[in-house]
Amino acid sequence: MMTACEQKTLELAHRELTRFNGYAKLNVDPSLPSFEIRCTSGAVMISGPTAVDVLYGVYDFAERYLGYCFFEPGRDHFNAENIVHPLPEGVLVKARAPLMKNRGFIQEFPFDADTPSLFDWMAKNKLNYLQTWMKYYDELTPELKEMARIRGIEIESGHHSFDYWIPGKKYGKTHPEFFAEIKGKRISPSDGKGVFPVSGQLCTTNPALRKEMVRNILAYCKKYPEVRTVAVIPNDGFGWCECRECSAFYDKNRKGDLYSVSEHVCKASGIYHDLVRYVADQVHKTRPDVNVAFCAYVNYCTPADGFTLDKGMVLHFAPYWRCINHTIDDIECPVNSCYARDIRNWAAVKNGGTFNIYEYYMGVNPYVSLPMIHFHEMFHEMHWYAENKVDGILTQFHIPHWTVYGVNYYLMAKAAYGEGEHESVNGMLQKLFGGDASIAVRFYGKLKKLIRSAGHCHIPYPYSLLSRTTLESYDTVRSFALELAAKAPEDRFRRELVIWSEYLYRFKKLFDDYRKGEAGVAEIEAFRKWIHTYGDTRVFVHSWIDLLLDAWIDAVKAKKEWLHLNIDWEDEYIRKHRDLLGVSLDFYSLPLPPVRYTRP
Repeated sequence: MMTACEQKTLELAHRELTRFNGYAKLNVDPSLPSFEIRCTSGAVMISGPTAVDVLYGVYDFAERYLGYCFFEPGRDHFNAENIVHPLPEGVLVKARAPLMKNRGFIQEFPFDADTPSLFDWMAKNKLNYLQTWMKYYDELTPELKEMARIRGIEIESGHHSFDYWIPGKKYGKTHPEFFAEIKGKRISPSDGKGVFPVSGQLCTTNPALRKEMVRNILAYCKKYPEVRTVAVIPNDGFGWCECRECSAFYDKNRKGDLYSVSEHVCKASGIYHDLVRYVADQVHKTRPDVNVAFCAYVNYCTPADGFTLDKGMVLHFAPYWRCINHTIDDIECPVNSCYARDIRNWAAVKNGGTFNIYEYYMGVNPYVSLPMIHFHEMFHEMHWYAENKVDGILTQFHIPHWTVYGVNYYLMAKAAYGEGEHESVNGMLQKLFGGDASIAVRFYGKLKKLIRSAGHCHIPYPYSLLSRTTLESYDTVRSFALELAAKAPEDRFRRELVIWSEYLYRFKKLFDDYRKGEAGVAEIEAFRKWIHTYGDTRVFVHSWIDLLLDAWIDAVKAKKEWLHLNIDWEDEYIRKHRDLLGVSLDFYSLPLPPVRYTRP
């Protein structure tokens, strides 16, 4: 017996099929591992184990045979020349289980007018998971929740959540003992007004705090009974408590590591995982149906001794500041090979829980539209993840920079579902550029060559790229973008590729002029003004670029070297990458930490 939601999903599938001018019979068949598309005597049958799988089959049929390409939210591409007629006989798409169980996005901004088109795009590309901040989930309307459910999208209410469960504006005065003690004094907690609470944690060993956190989580689950996953994730950054009880969890001789940008602080896996275990156990006593999510990140990348990833726990593993010139498992990359070791260690302690990768397919810079061409690599990585007990892949994203990174998001969806590498990459370029696909191959190839020219390893913050590449390389990229646009001047996407390549060229020239002492505040402001003339494109996330440019201007005014966001610990890592490793960023000079395989 179908639920009301499943019936609505099937109704949506029928409407979409009609809109695409497709003719097929839709059928729910629980015996199948996923959707199947079959043609018998010209009649098409789209079957799947659930209504959502049938919906996926409709979208897959539209892309393969009806001339559509679902490349970006709210802007379906259609080309009648790509319609396949007559259809071949037999099985058109064989049913196969998806490679990754969880496939989706991490949303670090409020829901907005683009949310409906985002949910549509996710379903069209078989994505089924969205992690968002709890404060943003609070603003999600019932209508949008229903829209996500009909499309099979689970929304995790989570992300950095210490400040949400124990908000400083509520507990700061009444329970100062709930907050971290640093150098003998309790910190003044965040008032909740900032975008990201940074480097201010809780006194996580405090028994009263733990009980209050669990009480607040259970109250939240009662308020939002549809939520199946909530998060217990520290505020971003560091700042762990140094009280006597908390300090018992630290070994001051065990610092973090360079690859995870945490060698300046003690490892925090022990204290963090002790809290996660307690909260999960207590929540599951009352709500065994609710998953408790946590993350592996910076100085808590590795599982604590004796910790197991149990049923009802969801781990999001973040390879922060990973190298994008190598795949995650490349043993020749001293950065990524460390993350690969951590992933294997987490796989070894998996005991019924869920293991997702929290990726940065938009780079780890603050959304400033620098190139990251990761087409073929992600297909390899997805299979490696599956072989190492990973259940899901999620990435940060923004719709306003889709022209820059949408190629990664689109191909991530294909790779995560288990579709073929060359079929997916070549098919995307052919659908986007038609007869000019060969020029597009050279355009993206030159971008890839530009990235690789930054050195053996490349961590994608601006300084890493701009300080180790030549202006001529950017000019070459720009020339191919102009050639593509000239072939189809009415094509919006191609025009935006020209804007993007011009931005990269201007950014590099400004950086070079700054380093020669020939550019300062006026030139940076002129660059900003140029960027803001393109407010209606999908090239820039303007607020984040403004943040970066503001930091650059502040550094110029203070007569200090500009490296990134003027955050001391972050700048020190950039200096270490530069000064220890040289202009080629040759990580082979680094001593590698030993590989440690843990067992349940």
